[in-house]
Amino acid sequence: MLKNRVFYVLLLLVMAMIYIFTNTYYTLTLLGLCVLLPVISLALTLFSRRGLTIQLEVPGTARKDCAVFTYRFTNSSLFPAARIMLRVRMENQMTGASKLRRVSATVGGKKTVDAELAMKDSKVGTVLIFTEKIKIYDAFGLFAFRKPGLPVQAVVVYPEMREALVYMEKPIETSGDGSRYSPDRPGADVSEIFALREYVPGDEIRKIHWKLSVKLDKTMLRDFSLPLNYSVFLLMELTKGKEDMIDGVVELYLSLSRALLENGINHNLAWYDAGEGMFHARELDDFENLDMAAAQVLASYPSSDNSAALEYYAASGYRSKNSTLVYVVSDPDLDKIAELEVSQTMRTILIYEEEAACEAARQSIEVIPVSLKEAAEGLPEILV
Repeated sequence: MLKNRVFYVLLLLVMAMIYIFTNTYYTLTLLGLCVLLPVISLALTLFSRRGLTIQLEVPGTARKDCAVFTYRFTNSSLFPAARIMLRVRMENQMTGASKLRRVSATVGGKKTVDAELAMKDSKVGTVLIFTEKIKIYDAFGLFAFRKPGLPVQAVVVYPEMREALVYMEKPIETSGDGSRYSPDRPGADVSEIFALREYVPGDEIRKIHWKLSVKLDKTMLRDFSLPLNYSVFLLMELTKGKEDMIDGVVELYLSLSRALLENGINHNLAWYDAGEGMFHARELDDFENLDMAAAQVLASYPSSDNSAALEYYAASGYRSKNSTLVYVVSDPDLDKIAELEVSQTMRTILIYEEEAACEAARQSIEVIPVSLKEAAEGLPEILV
């Protein structure tokens, strides 16, 4: 805008000099137009600014290859908005990456214009969209008026699920005596009662609580508990680092979880969210539960501690020598993994970028190495 103003002042001086030296009606008219047109443009911009509304339409979720959102400019005034400029900042709270884009539009009187913005090279995670520095310029670019920024919106970018072959070394035990039970879902373990409720047609007769039914004078049932002694515990170490590395770790982690379910392997899904400062664990036995857990994973923040999730797991009640810990990590704490391997069956999946880092890990622990390139193409065969 400064350049336009300098050019305008120079033009005005030149026209004034020409009029002084020629002193003709024609040059006076040109000088008058040079003064009058910017004033008219300013007045029209003030009117159009009042009638201009801007809306941001963002999908709740998107895939990496087609993450697109739309700005809708609506001009309710009779006068056109010559030029609208705004700055868009996209911040991925999982990877920490931030990108700036600019959007410009021209909207005629009583018109609506849409401007689509594609999120190129998107990575997994929750992307916060900040719409800042909204300015409306007049036709000559001499004046600019600000409008308040739009509320922050978010879109969850989901990973591309990779194919994987998963094999079980021993059968899963999801019934029988368990030390932990689901707090919100009934099951078939008769040793623990999940809830008491009234009988409804279709319920099993064996669940009737006869003594309580006689006492309350109505038929009462016992819902049994669902044990959570799944023999596979899938743990992700979400650590701060390169954007591509975080993207590869999360993509492999969720792809592996889906592959386990596809092979009939119920499991626990766990990770540490540095944003909340909490260790999360979810029991998965269907794809609906995976989708809900994935949304929470993708809203998480990475930690600066490269073994936070592993430490929480080791100190939690989820740790069991009868289960297999599948640990997905990119920057492993070799000493802590080696210590845990002594008392825990582990499968450490190492996502690496440099061969040297992979070889160093192999010298200390048992690993299933997966390069970033391999992670982008598919998953190896994994024995759990």
